[in-house]
Amino acid sequence: MAIPVASIARHPPAVILPSNTRVIDAIKFMNERSVRHAIVSNDGQKIDGLVSAKDILNYLGGGDKFKILKELHGGDLHRALHSPIEPIVNKRPIVAKMTDSLPELMAIMAKHDIGMLPLLDEHSRIWGALSERHLFKLFEGNQMFVKVFEVMSKPLITLDTKATLLDLSRVMISKDIRRIPIISEGRLWGIVTVKDIIRFLASGYVEEAINKGLSDYILNTNVSKIATLNPKTVSPDVDLSDAVKIMNANNVGSLIVISAGNPVGILTERDLLLKLPKLRGVEFMTDVAKNRVIVGRIHF
Repeated sequence: MAIPVASIARHPPAVILPSNTRVIDAIKFMNERSVRHAIVSNDGQKIDGLVSAKDILNYLGGGDKFKILKELHGGDLHRALHSPIEPIVNKRPIVAKMTDSLPELMAIMAKHDIGMLPLLDEHSRIWGALSERHLFKLFEGNQMFVKVFEVMSKPLITLDTKATLLDLSRVMISKDIRRIPIISEGRLWGIVTVKDIIRFLASGYVEEAINKGLSDYILNTNVSKIATLNPKTVSPDVDLSDAVKIMNANNVGSLIVISAGNPVGILTERDLLLKLPKLRGVEFMTDVAKNRVIVGRIHF
């Protein structure tokens, strides 16, 4: 028996926006609901696209979508933030049915390397959304006999404390990552996630700067105004089950891996979901009664 998708996915989706929603309002909705994606629908039923936090970073200077800002708004950040999201919407998002099995949905997310999957009902109407966080919450805390270093991402991509919002956006887009540890004098100082950037862009500080005509200064904001200090860490030799417990207890999607006082990698929800199934000797079992997935290495 399989774990029913309806018991773990978000129904209805956290954010559904029409395509004429202003970029700044989309940012505020995402921040209020603490999500990285918004489903775009002009009638609230048919999916017309998807817009993500990384699409917004790309648009505001991080990547090739910045040319849209330059072409439509002459590089004016104020106009860009107060214009509709329509030009940056992914109009052909990967979608699935809420009646698909959990393994099928996980396979789709892994194949397309996506962190959120819109789910449609039997009439192709918007039903909900399945995210990495929903899947990660299924993991039981039993010992896995898998060490953190076996699935962590390395080498670690970092920036220093002199970095700006524009630097962060460019690295996130070019490296296709959502989290950047911040280093000061060789030591871990903080971390910036794509949600941190959305939170900053939705803040009163940014709104005040825009109202004062200082929009251009926003992209040059120092990382210190955006970063989360003292991020959660883990040793590379810890069993993965202990790392899962730390992440769930602190409601974070990543841990910085520290060895001999130095940051050497990062462990993310996606690392577990994508890499664990590929490890030799690792098996997955479901506990339907508890809505949990038990993972463990049964042979070496």
